[in-house]
Amino acid sequence: MAPARDPQIPELLTLPEAAARLGYSSRQALLNRYNRGEVPGAEAGRSIIFRADLIDEMARAELGDQQ
Repeated sequence: MAPARDPQIPELLTLPEAAARLGYSSRQALLNRYNRGEVPGAEAGRSIIFRADLIDEMARAELGDQQ
């Protein structure tokens, strides 16, 4: 049985997961946008993490009915 998820903590995505949800063919495209400050995220050690709800909101805005 998986441990219960704390509803206070948002779902987080890795760079490849976020890029896939946004429909990007490469991680580099998302990394470039993150580095320009166009996509909210945070550095955690050597990784960059993204809130799933914000990435999903961006995907809906950018992809519309294509999802």
